[in-house]
Amino acid sequence: MFGFTFFKIKGESMSPKIPNESYVLSCSWFSSFFLGEGKRILVQHHNYGLIVKTVALVDHHGFIWVKGENSQSMPVEQLGPISANQVIGRVLSVFSHT
Repeated sequence: MFGFTFFKIKGESMSPKIPNESYVLSCSWFSSFFLGEGKRILVQHHNYGLIVKTVALVDHHGFIWVKGENSQSMPVEQLGPISANQVIGRVLSVFSHT
């Protein structure tokens, strides 16, 4: 509603910055603006479904390469490039239960 989405995090790929079982608030209004390195985004991934990741790189073709924050997270190369239309929104806030 109004471009905002709450999403519950399942897994450790973004911890410790976004812990397992926490919630994120994302906004689709910001999904195409300021989409640079280090921004956290909500993505509809072709293989992994709805995921939250950090932008590692936007390449010269406009593809977005994403990564997890945890050292055990899937490598950037395995996640592969995503297109801008797969970005659901930018993460605005994290609500942790701890």
